Amino acid sequence: MKKSAARQIFLCFFLVWGTVLWAQSSPAIFYSDLDSGPSNGGENNNGAWITLYGKGFGVSQGTVLIGGQPAAAYKQWSDGKISFQPGAGAPGGATTISVKAANNAASNSVPFTVRPGNIFFVSNAGNDSNNGSFAAPWKTIVHAKNTIAAGDIAYIMNGVSQTAVDDNNASLDVFSAGAPGNPKALVAYPGATVVIGSVTGPEFAVRTPAISGGPFSYWTLAGFVLRGNNESLDLVQVTNWRIVANDMSCPTGDGETACLATENASNLVVLGNTVHDSGAIGSSKTYHSMYFSTDSNHIEVGWNVVANNHSCRGIQFHSTGSNNQFDLNVHDNLIHGQVCDGINFATIDPSKGPVLAYNNIVYSVGLGPDPPDGGSNYSCIYSAGITNAGPVGTGTAQIFNNTLYDCGPWGVSAGSSAAGAISVQGGSPHVQFVDNIIVTLPGEINLGSSTDTTLISGSHNVFGNVLNGVPGAGAGIPQFTNNITADPKFAGAAVANFHLLSGSTAIDGGVTPPVLISHDFDGNPRPSGVAFDVGAFEVVSNAVGSPNPPTGLKAVAH
Repeated sequence: MKKSAARQIFLCFFLVWGTVLWAQSSPAIFYSDLDSGPSNGGENNNGAWITLYGKGFGVSQGTVLIGGQPAAAYKQWSDGKISFQPGAGAPGGATTISVKAANNAASNSVPFTVRPGNIFFVSNAGNDSNNGSFAAPWKTIVHAKNTIAAGDIAYIMNGVSQTAVDDNNASLDVFSAGAPGNPKALVAYPGATVVIGSVTGPEFAVRTPAISGGPFSYWTLAGFVLRGNNESLDLVQVTNWRIVANDMSCPTGDGETACLATENASNLVVLGNTVHDSGAIGSSKTYHSMYFSTDSNHIEVGWNVVANNHSCRGIQFHSTGSNNQFDLNVHDNLIHGQVCDGINFATIDPSKGPVLAYNNIVYSVGLGPDPPDGGSNYSCIYSAGITNAGPVGTGTAQIFNNTLYDCGPWGVSAGSSAAGAISVQGGSPHVQFVDNIIVTLPGEINLGSSTDTTLISGSHNVFGNVLNGVPGAGAGIPQFTNNITADPKFAGAAVANFHLLSGSTAIDGGVTPPVLISHDFDGNPRPSGVAFDVGAFEVVSNAVGSPNPPTGLKAVAH
């Protein structure tokens, strides 16, 4: 694995010219950092700074509408990010936010609640004896964390850092709670770089300690650079955390944990984070990039980048508690550069709540080598069939509209029976695969050899293969129906551009998925043609009727 702990991972959007013209069909909001906040107070009395993340907003400023009313102020506007204040004109209560681009194209909407609350600021030029206003900010993140009440937001200005120990071996030890509908929020000020933790400092960058007085629930943590000696974020016995757009790295991490780890945590929203260059070289097979452990349920993991890690698995679900896990929504993630699996559902019970994985791009995982504490499994998507306590999971997990490429090369060559694009082991609930693209490279296989084929079903999946550098048709999985064995015609797999070129059999080759979704990886509407496209991307039709996919996506290391 060619990785450097000093490299920063980010998303780079670029144009590709081929048989089609690439463009975004309309603005698309993926998510916002805050889902509630005040419309007054704060800077210039215009309320909370809210940041939208998405695509196709345009480089020229348009208009953000909150409850149909124009926003009062803007801090930044780019094609993928907008920061704005709602202002006094925003209607109170539950409402929505949408974007109208400069060309008048309208976006989807996302929910937001305008509510009371105080707004505070932290600056290197401040003093913790100040009142925390924009004109008289506080000095430290620790003081802000300890002072804000339920419903309050503290914005941390550029250059502020917290790398020393706060308490409990963490740079920031969170031991208070917000309230339903009134979370506490720590947010990096728009455009600011704020660092919490250090790879040579405390074990944790941010944590909730397992001490009396908890649970320490109802928090938002957004926009920070989190660096952990072992963990960037550790959440134990909490509910209702919103973790958005943080940059996490733990290059010396090891042990039975992860750079982002949870235990007995529920109702978590984990959106738009980057977890990169984590895990010491030769770290344990029990150390992962994201790890949702013991009885962690009701979790959404979307639009994250998990890249270039020495940790074993990219996104891992494994409960050692009393029950298997459920209500897990894993979507629109970009995962590559993992020693073992891309997505691992080890202990799941879909009969209690849906287990979904869709619109994910997983490539170049299962790269090995075997961890020092023994061989592992090496798949793009893996269901282990483990139950540590309680009833065995039943029901059906749904895996659909994912793009899987270059899965498990180390495991296949090393003879691992749980290596390949997908692997489902005995004891797992049933797993259904619909509308996925699977492309193997020389020596790789679609299905782990130890898969219990009575536990899998699927239809309308595209199977490709690359031989001597030339893409072509792959072999389908016999237990599936309506296999499409053909080169999916990626725009540029060598540069991680998995959009579909004109003539791809994946275009309109799918069926309506088992759980209806409205968008693809780029936020474009599904379906756009006469049927659903296969894989993570939907081809959009332009005004003259020719295929018009959006811009390519690549994770680039710096």
